[in-house]
Amino acid sequence: MYVFTKSKTFYRFLLLQILFVTTFYTLFWFEVITLSFLSLSSFVALFLSIDIFLYYKFVQDLDDIVDQVANVVAGKPFVPVNIYSKDEFGLLAHFFNDITSNLKKISNVIKEEERMSAELNIAASIQRSVLPDSILKIPNFDIVCKTRPSEEIGGDSFDLVEIDSDYLFYIGDVTGHGAPAGLIMMIVNTLFDVLNSDFPDCKDLAVNINHILKPRVNSTMFMTCNFLQYNPNNNYIEYAPCGHEHLIIYRANEGVCEVIPAGGIALAMADDISAIIEKKKIELEENDIICLYSDGITEAMNQDGELFGLENLVSTIKKYGHLNDSMKIFDSVAKDISKFTNKTIQIDDMTLLILRYSVGFDSNESQLLTKWDVE
Repeated sequence: MYVFTKSKTFYRFLLLQILFVTTFYTLFWFEVITLSFLSLSSFVALFLSIDIFLYYKFVQDLDDIVDQVANVVAGKPFVPVNIYSKDEFGLLAHFFNDITSNLKKISNVIKEEERMSAELNIAASIQRSVLPDSILKIPNFDIVCKTRPSEEIGGDSFDLVEIDSDYLFYIGDVTGHGAPAGLIMMIVNTLFDVLNSDFPDCKDLAVNINHILKPRVNSTMFMTCNFLQYNPNNNYIEYAPCGHEHLIIYRANEGVCEVIPAGGIALAMADDISAIIEKKKIELEENDIICLYSDGITEAMNQDGELFGLENLVSTIKKYGHLNDSMKIFDSVAKDISKFTNKTIQIDDMTLLILRYSVGFDSNESQLLTKWDVE
């Protein structure tokens, strides 16, 4: 009742009811005294009609509004209230219609977001299936590679295959992240799988992937990569850099790190990159470590807005290089990154590849690649 105590409509309704009752009883006793039954019946019919009119004037509108509000609260279908008067009921009806109109819009937005989320989950599942589930064994190498996307779909990628007596592998990072980056990542990964048998040289493979990729992507999108090649008969590894991040080489004998700029040009930046990139060589000694990464690691940010940076990554590799175990090195680096960021939001995809060279090394364990757990 408190809701109506400040309502002009309530006071008008109350006043009319009082006047009605007072008048009715006055006339009733007058007619009883004069004993005119016909007149009494006429007065009763008249005032019943007036009361019904008052109900529809002041109560029915409120009932209509309350019924639709109850439907909204109960989650049932509701319809707009067609009351256009300039009193309190018109105001309530306008308010209800405006609110429920927004609710419908919000409901449609939520349904659309749910649909898009379901599609992204499917796309993310497909993308995860593209990445290898376990590490291919390479003679003389202890390898760990893991990736952690910042969104459902990531732009980082890697793969490793055996072609005849050689091993080809790559690590790549598409500009940006999310669905567009994920699509390009999947194209490059597919091209890598399809073309490696026809072009078993890391430079030729990079050139031909670029030749197919360039006309098929937006001019603002590109992918930095490092293509690598190894033959177990050699004590070196070859690579063809395509504008990717530095290579970090930990020299076990000296306990120091070499930082080598990748050079080259990213995929999809030029029609023909054959004259721009060149195949290079890294000589290796026992327990030397090669670290490849995406810029999501060096650009990881802490709560003060500071970047983890290349210098920190190099120092971390140097600090843990003596462990002589790729998985231990990876876990230690990952924990240092997590400690630095201190649970701040990850803004870019992270991929880290650790290769430890050890003649005669043969691991019987398969490392899971697509799940990067960090404490």
